[in-house]
Amino acid sequence: MFRENKSFLLCKGDFIMSSVCRFKFTKGIDRKDIEKQLALAIVSTECTFGQPKVRMNASYYISPKNKIGSIKDEVKVVIDVSNGIGEHIAQLFTGLIIRQFGEDKFVVDKLNDINFKKVKRDSI
Repeated sequence: MFRENKSFLLCKGDFIMSSVCRFKFTKGIDRKDIEKQLALAIVSTECTFGQPKVRMNASYYISPKNKIGSIKDEVKVVIDVSNGIGEHIAQLFTGLIIRQFGEDKFVVDKLNDINFKKVKRDSI
């Protein structure tokens, strides 16, 4: 199983990304299934480019788990696509989630020039 690495998380520190893909999933999609598909996309990218290159170039963010009593059910994933490694992960992830959930269960947007220090977590 893929271990989450804090150096991969976009919400840590001051990151300015030139381009990201934001995936928003419909309510009812299991967070663990989304995380498994992202992990598979990352591991597959490691098989293609090597673990060190992926470790140094890949960045992603998954919205935090719901708190007790929260009505927030929508899971969001952000992948840095400002380099070839991130683009590869995003392409694999997109293909995997289409096959797993269907095209109508998520929306993906490409965003440019994002400063994650200035963006509120909930707006991602």
